[in-house]
Amino acid sequence: MSLGTVAVTGAAGTIGSVVREALRREVVRLILLDRVPLRPEAENEDAHTVDLRDAAAVESALAGADRVLHLGGVPDEAPLADLLGANVLGTDHVLEAARRTGIERVVLASSNRVTGFYAAGHLTGPHRSRRALTASTG
Repeated sequence: MSLGTVAVTGAAGTIGSVVREALRREVVRLILLDRVPLRPEAENEDAHTVDLRDAAAVESALAGADRVLHLGGVPDEAPLADLLGANVLGTDHVLEAARRTGIERVVLASSNRVTGFYAAGHLTGPHRSRRALTASTG
């Protein structure tokens, strides 16, 4: 059973690179999106250099996809403004492009960053207060 046409955001990243190789054999067409240039490595791959903060570019690149695997975004500690642009606004653009183009399946990946921008290795629990999300957080 083929997965049809699948788009992968963040295709040049650590996880995206592995997923790309695995999906290549399972899809009719693989649409690759990343902010760094990619080259197709198989006949069924289409590569697009796209900044997820650009709604029109995201929608254009996703045209024709049946499904989206959204891995794109800033994966590490960064200033809140950078995280909001790439991760929050970028995700909104992917979801809105999927809605507008009729893509019915979107898989969203996330990280521990959604738990409050704590440094890797920081342990927290219900007894601690939530860390404030301010422009100086990072």
